[in-house]
Amino acid sequence: MATIFGEYFGTTFDDFLIHPGRPEEDDLIPDSVNLSSDICGIRLGAPFFTAAMRSITGNELAYAAGKGKMMAVAPRGLTPERQVEIVRFVRDREIKPGEIESETDPEIVYENDTLGTVLMKTREFGHSNIPVKRKQTAEFVGMFAYKPSKHDLMDPRTLITEVMMPFKNAAGSSVMEVCHENMSDQEIDDFLREREYRFTPVLDSQGRLSRLVFMQRNEAYKIGAAISTKDWERRADMLVEAGADMIFIDTSDAYTSFSRDVVQEFKKRFTEIPICAGNIVTPEAFEYLALAGVDAVKVGMGPGSICSTNEVLGVGAPPFSAIVRVCEKRDSYAEKERYVPVIADGGIKTTANINVALTHADGVMGGSMFGCFEESAGQKVMKDGRVVAVRIYGEASKESFRTSGDMDRYTTPLDGDSLTTFQGVSGLIPYKGRFKPGMEVYMKTLREALYHAGCANLGEYRKLAVLERLSENAREVAKPHGIQIVE
Repeated sequence: MATIFGEYFGTTFDDFLIHPGRPEEDDLIPDSVNLSSDICGIRLGAPFFTAAMRSITGNELAYAAGKGKMMAVAPRGLTPERQVEIVRFVRDREIKPGEIESETDPEIVYENDTLGTVLMKTREFGHSNIPVKRKQTAEFVGMFAYKPSKHDLMDPRTLITEVMMPFKNAAGSSVMEVCHENMSDQEIDDFLREREYRFTPVLDSQGRLSRLVFMQRNEAYKIGAAISTKDWERRADMLVEAGADMIFIDTSDAYTSFSRDVVQEFKKRFTEIPICAGNIVTPEAFEYLALAGVDAVKVGMGPGSICSTNEVLGVGAPPFSAIVRVCEKRDSYAEKERYVPVIADGGIKTTANINVALTHADGVMGGSMFGCFEESAGQKVMKDGRVVAVRIYGEASKESFRTSGDMDRYTTPLDGDSLTTFQGVSGLIPYKGRFKPGMEVYMKTLREALYHAGCANLGEYRKLAVLERLSENAREVAKPHGIQIVE
């Protein structure tokens, strides 16, 4: 497991920095770092899960997450029918491995545009590959393929023609293989398979871009769904039948006989579908659920941005120390029995927090880290004609109770306006645009963290990463300080 210099008890993710390390392979670069994860047999291209919160995960975010190679979790606070709708929304729209899809109106730039223009488009729309046209004739002249580690460091005034892959050379000969409108779908399919291309431009007889054709080479889209420990059987049956890849027990404290019983009964009913139980914060809870047969656990009680359990009840654990203790038990348990992945849930405020959490955890679940995007289910707040914030609420907040009257996720009994009933709040988070370019930032910074730690993949990272505890003064100098920031 990752090495820690300094005491980790009572700590959050902000309390640590990751030491740089030397990679075993000299040719390792950030773009070559592999972020794929195996979570109890489910292959994800990115180790991320959206929180099972009604103001976070709905149809659009679930679909964007599946397309983005991660997993959304349909909230248990919804009716079973509404959860099924989210699962089917993803299933009905997924492009399975080996299938192709066409985009007839892709985002484009013109040959006299600059790198700055195309980078704005990649960040706004999340497209990594953008066709370049000639403005007067609309002829296709090349493709821009975004490489963050290269293009983000270049002068944005650079002409796009200097960084694109040209369709023809100076002599007018084609140097890029493309498809043409007179080709059949089968011929285009064969073209992509033979060359192992992910996409190809398709041109008409005048050399103009007709469409882009993509072949899905990644794993099929993944979608999870949550259940409670009460009256869960019908809900689980419906979700599994609809195509959920994984089921999550969603309760504030899973170190109970109720969660254990659900795990055991679920494993009898569904032998092929993994179940994750949460939330827990102690190694004893991990072992209790692992012995019951759970496939993964979710760790965190109180550190979520809209959770007030720690403040109201005085119960829970600091997020990083909980992760470390549970992951120590995960690794010792794996030596004797089997490996049970750990998902960190709550306390993530920055990309650095993600990177620190994944030195130990197998995955990260986020509420506000995904609720800030256009596709989230949160209410968008407008100012001067544009979206500036998103309103989200905790599953144990007054707003949640008014929405459904269902708060059996929490063990404190309902009693009018009892202060101990409500263990969450509602509030605003800054709006950050669309999901895909936002995820590119998360992925880019995670790859760079692994690169600097000398690790080529997340498995190496969990074994080889070295962290150091920061003093209060060290935390202050670990961020911009002593200046008035203007840019």
